[in-house]
Amino acid sequence: MEIIKGKSVGFCSGVRRAVRGAEKLLDSSRGIYCLGEIIHNPNVVESLRKKGMKVVPDLSQVPPGALLIIRSHGIPRPLVVRARRKKLKLHDFTCPRVKKIHELVLKIKKRYPLVIVGNGSHPEVQAIRSLGSEKTWVVEKKEEIASLPDMEKVAVVVQTTFDPSAFLEIVSVMPVRFKEVLVHNTLCEETILRQKEARALAEVSDLVIIVGGLNSSNTRMLYRTASAVTRSVQIERAEELEKRLFKDAGKIAIISGASTPEEAVNKIIRKVKLFYSNG
Repeated sequence: MEIIKGKSVGFCSGVRRAVRGAEKLLDSSRGIYCLGEIIHNPNVVESLRKKGMKVVPDLSQVPPGALLIIRSHGIPRPLVVRARRKKLKLHDFTCPRVKKIHELVLKIKKRYPLVIVGNGSHPEVQAIRSLGSEKTWVVEKKEEIASLPDMEKVAVVVQTTFDPSAFLEIVSVMPVRFKEVLVHNTLCEETILRQKEARALAEVSDLVIIVGGLNSSNTRMLYRTASAVTRSVQIERAEELEKRLFKDAGKIAIISGASTPEEAVNKIIRKVKLFYSNG
């Protein structure tokens, strides 16, 4: 039995910044609120809750003057305006790569209608969309391009964790509809690197274990990438592992989503080794 640990496991830089920033605040303050989950990893969010962070679904649950964390995916602009009116003390842990998309949208929205390629229900996309003009649309599949209104030109940005191949498919059909298409590749380089590694490891492994939140877009993408090549499973914690998973698996690769701490991966490696040591 051989275990291969992915080189890109653990937090990405944006998630690390958000989690460490929240932990530092919790070391010195109490009554800290976060609107929605700071990252898409239930185990990490629960750990921060235990340290005193209050995760709320709506600003109405945050008292005036309190400290509010802006999650790594960002929040829609109207909510930022409401938070400032309530005189909340904002600590913005929006991923810097996502922030760059915000800045880009503000620059181009006066000159171009905007198409955001991504999942419309994802908080990152919702925050980006809130910065666009009334001429802003979200598409997730190439077939949706046909339903967009007739326009001479459009600008395009993409959710940082979107499937690169799906993004390419969508962009490739846009010149048929529009004379001018200004494409901004805003995919996250770290996410792309993990996807490449997932495919490469899947090609040489009998089983790939993907560690990360079931609600994590980039983790689900890793699972889809690996499972298209070899037997794969996505789990959030070591306790989910069952010995039957490892039948006929001589080589096992273990990778993680961008919001998964490295220690979660190490726990799973120890659990796998324990299965094999016990026969």
